[in-house]
Amino acid sequence: MQTSNFSKSSVVSHSERGNGGKSSYRGNAGANFMRDVMLFGIENTKSTPQNFYFVDANEGSGTSRDVAKELGIIYTGLDLHGMVPTIQNDFTKDSITNKLSRPVEMVFTHPPYADMIQYSGSQWGNKILQTDTSNPTLTKEQFLEMSQVMLLNQREATRDGGLYATLIGDMRRKGEFWSFQADYQLMMPKSELISVAIKMQHNCQSNGRSYGGSFVPITHEYLLIWKKKAASLFAIGFETASQIQKKVGQTWRSVIRIAMMKLGKASLQEIYAEVEKVASHLIAKNQNWQAKIRQQLQLHFTNVERGVWAV
Repeated sequence: MQTSNFSKSSVVSHSERGNGGKSSYRGNAGANFMRDVMLFGIENTKSTPQNFYFVDANEGSGTSRDVAKELGIIYTGLDLHGMVPTIQNDFTKDSITNKLSRPVEMVFTHPPYADMIQYSGSQWGNKILQTDTSNPTLTKEQFLEMSQVMLLNQREATRDGGLYATLIGDMRRKGEFWSFQADYQLMMPKSELISVAIKMQHNCQSNGRSYGGSFVPITHEYLLIWKKKAASLFAIGFETASQIQKKVGQTWRSVIRIAMMKLGKASLQEIYAEVEKVASHLIAKNQNWQAKIRQQLQLHFTNVERGVWAV
């Protein structure tokens, strides 16, 4: 049995896409990469090819289907367009579980994002779909909300001890750099994340361009892999919310510490003024930010005299 390149390195680079699917279909991950993903799944679920069930919820041109046939594994392909033999499925509103005969060993997605490559519209003979994650009218927040639905949808279709994975890249738009993989990690339970691997990109349209100044071309994507535990959707939702709440608390504490390190010893009004300078992003999201500062001071800092605090 072949072994996955992910067993040797967290970085994989295939200059040739391999046989499978259509090379003309923009955005497909390539057969050699998909073979690595499937082999990693077989190894890490302790399966044989014959009992390993793999689902690609963004099948596209059928690359995964061809690789699965080559490896002799059980396979289902889902896609927004669902051209036979692919099953039509919109991961933002259709249950993946309901399209399958049983919970699976691994569910994979490679979602379209923003308008880099658009997957609904006139070229598909239909209007731009509001549930298409490549819809150019989507805000970043809307895209991320859809993404979380996608990941939870994948997780629900996965058996306990099985894997769910997604391939996602970074994007630079209008002077902003968005690293979606960082957001994805916050969306799902930290206790289930088992691997983050780098996939190098080859033969992209952007590879032929020359960039000047401090601009760094994006030539890689991230493969995020989670292993499902026997926990309810409610339980993992609570865990994820707790992670975010904890991160927010830690951020407030760190910002106040930086302010206090600069001030040494300071009155409450001086602390407010300094935090306003260094943490406008936190203040903008919390109308009760002064109360939050007082709470953190009482919990983690020293009250040296009435109304005066120190690290």
